[in-house]
Amino acid sequence: MSARAHKEALVRGVVGHLEEALQHLRSGIPQEWFTIELTMPQLRGLFVLLNDGPSRMGALAASLGVTLSSATGLVDKLVQGGLVERWPDPEDRRSVICALSPKGRELAERLLQLRRSQWEEKLGGLSEEELASATQGLDSLLRGLTRRGSEAAEPASSARELHRGRV
Repeated sequence: MSARAHKEALVRGVVGHLEEALQHLRSGIPQEWFTIELTMPQLRGLFVLLNDGPSRMGALAASLGVTLSSATGLVDKLVQGGLVERWPDPEDRRSVICALSPKGRELAERLLQLRRSQWEEKLGGLSEEELASATQGLDSLLRGLTRRGSEAAEPASSARELHRGRV
């Protein structure tokens, strides 16, 4: 087997293991997720705003992979629900900035905490050796992805920061 074929087989193996691990961690969605009257795109919008902080509508649309009009409609619904606040961009009157309201932040953080708690419960059944081995493997994976991601993301990151007016 050539070096390239061997590496491709290793990549497929890692992907298979990640898919299987995530399947185990995802099983059993917390009940609270079923009581929320939000669409999946609206939930994604909440989580993007939680992660990115206040954002111009165009940046939110880009992060969600939707058109500006779709993002505007999504934010309209979230504003109506009291989960997001928006205001004109003081630096560009044509642009709007949106951010989570305190109610929206609390909801997004609570949902993430439910998922974390569920994962901690499932991982709590592993031995110390298994946890140490998993930590070591994931540390290595994250170092590689971070290194590779920072090499590829530098131009995109700069463009995103410029778009947000941070550069």
